[in-house]
Amino acid sequence: MPPAETSPEPPGAARALERAPRSRRSRSRVRRALWGVALLAASAALPSCASREQLGGSAVGIVGQGVVNNPANRTLRFDILRFGLDQFCKEMMERGAPLKLHDDQPVMGRFFAEGCQSQVFDEAQRNTLVVQFSGRGYAWTNLTGRIGFRTRALVELSPDFRLHDDSMYVYFRAQKVDASDFELLLTEATATTAAARASGVDANRVGRAIVDGQLRRGFTVIRYDRDGHMDFELGLVPPGERPFRPYTVVSSPRRTVDNGRTEVYQEQQDYVGRFRVDDSGQALTLTMKLDGAAAVDVALLHARNVNPMLERYLTSPGAAPLGAHPAFAAQLTSAAPLRAEIPLPEGEYFLLIDNSSAAGVTGPASASAAKVDYLVQLGDAP
Repeated sequence: MPPAETSPEPPGAARALERAPRSRRSRSRVRRALWGVALLAASAALPSCASREQLGGSAVGIVGQGVVNNPANRTLRFDILRFGLDQFCKEMMERGAPLKLHDDQPVMGRFFAEGCQSQVFDEAQRNTLVVQFSGRGYAWTNLTGRIGFRTRALVELSPDFRLHDDSMYVYFRAQKVDASDFELLLTEATATTAAARASGVDANRVGRAIVDGQLRRGFTVIRYDRDGHMDFELGLVPPGERPFRPYTVVSSPRRTVDNGRTEVYQEQQDYVGRFRVDDSGQALTLTMKLDGAAAVDVALLHARNVNPMLERYLTSPGAAPLGAHPAFAAQLTSAAPLRAEIPLPEGEYFLLIDNSSAAGVTGPASASAAKVDYLVQLGDAP
């Protein structure tokens, strides 16, 4: 997996992440605290998904690398892996999961979970985790155009983990996948898709293959340090590497809530989120860059206004018009990056990226896909 590139930033933009190397003694302290926090999360045995706050408390014990890697400590190892599974449900329920063919490729669609349950089989001959979830989503391919779908899937996962310096990599490899409960809600008709259908392309099979392919990638949860900084990524990230992120955050007083790359085709949209603002004194900061198209519209929308738009986008051809006035709207051009700090009232929000004539002021000038890099951060309002 190639390293994340550092995207150009507009003047005054907060540069984004990697902490400076620590001394050997500091790394040792962080490693001990890391395992203590992981054990705290595991010992809670929460039936639902863990939160960042629950993962950040004081340690209940100090466990060394050799203790955890001892094959006799099966229960301890499995409790730590359960912590990673909880993070999966948390990510699935809080935010639309990006769909992409490979880790370093742009997003081709989103899946929005409506339910997520897990079960642990901690037996002598079977140490696996089973996740069942349901929801709806959309994806775009050149053979089908946009498809909307609803699915219920079950995945049996084989867990494992690795330590690398101060970091813990928790892996979940898919062993069995059942995504047979799949309903196609929309196939957008275009001249290209009509030709594809005439040649025997089945949009229903393509949609099933997309969902099945995403599930078979497995996922990785990475915990970097004692501060609770974590990454969640579909696919398996090798130890010592980081998931692809278009922006590299070096230092910022804000918390990064999303950092990704998407492709939005002509007359299409992408709904990124959701983002939770817990306090009226907070602001979302957007840093964005466009390539491949002259301009697109971007907007921050309250979640209550996105739900009807998303329902239309999943079931009807064309882009969804704005149903309410956005909390923020701007035009992103290829000539200059965008950076905006938007104070917002408490609530949940989506970032809409619109490459259509249905919302905003920009109409797509060509059939080229708009490749958009976006960094969303949450912090105190100015």
